[in-house]
Amino acid sequence: MTITTTLSMGLQGIQAGMQRVNIAGGRIAVHAAAAEVLASNAVEQMSGRHQVGLSAQVVKTADQMLGTLIDLKA
Repeated sequence: MTITTTLSMGLQGIQAGMQRVNIAGGRIAVHAAAAEVLASNAVEQMSGRHQVGLSAQVVKTADQMLGTLIDLKA
């Protein structure tokens, strides 16, 4: 796996997590009175938030690895 692939996967994870949060938020706004919809979509939002955070860590690690490789080449 290359650093470019790792960065790309991390960014895709961030985008997917943000999409999960946005979709769940929209469902909550439309069905605010239904408790089961609120609960399941609140969980979905938390899952999306965690996905974004973990994917950001992947991007950060790939960035650090790239920086290390550049330092080694210099």
